[in-house]
Amino acid sequence: MEHFTKYIDDHHKLLAEGRAIDLFVAYRFLRILTTPWDEQDAYQHGIIDDNGKLLRKANELTTEEEKKSFTLLHRLVFNLKRILNKIPLVRSKLGTYATALFLLKQSVITDDEEADMIETTFKNWLIDNGYVDPEELDEEVIGIGEKLPKGKYKLSQDIFTDKSEIQGNKGDVVVAFSDVSPTDEILGQSIFKVVHQKSKEEIYVSLEDLEDV
Repeated sequence: MEHFTKYIDDHHKLLAEGRAIDLFVAYRFLRILTTPWDEQDAYQHGIIDDNGKLLRKANELTTEEEKKSFTLLHRLVFNLKRILNKIPLVRSKLGTYATALFLLKQSVITDDEEADMIETTFKNWLIDNGYVDPEELDEEVIGIGEKLPKGKYKLSQDIFTDKSEIQGNKGDVVVAFSDVSPTDEILGQSIFKVVHQKSKEEIYVSLEDLEDV
């Protein structure tokens, strides 16, 4: 009985620690997202400018303080922040937000519960800051269906990588060589893997990132 009680106590402790980590990641995510560019530690170290433009790459950083100010989490949230700054009043770009969050989920978050918390936190942030109405988060993209049909498409906006670099420019052509099923669904938007025609690299997009050629 004593061993069983200890097991239960240890289990509860682990759950509590897990929730604390989830809250910490969500807090860090939102703190980076809402902090102005010129108040970011990365700005103070000359890594980004006051518009979030990258001045120094991650492999060029030398001190511990510089590296702490420009972690993978920073780079991914900076990508999302740049997208939000480019389209602050456009409500039809949920797919772009979803693509950025997908990269965050794939590159940083390994726990499903943690991923759900980040997505929920971000949804609330979009609503509280007037980027979307609550109803918009529940809307589905109409007209294409569950799969992205085989064919060529143009990017309707820039697509970023998880290294704060543009992987595809607006107007670039991407190709689905066969009917593509979604890789994931974020913010109610399906995420698809396609091939960037110019670089021949695979990139992730949502339906709202695409236009007919």
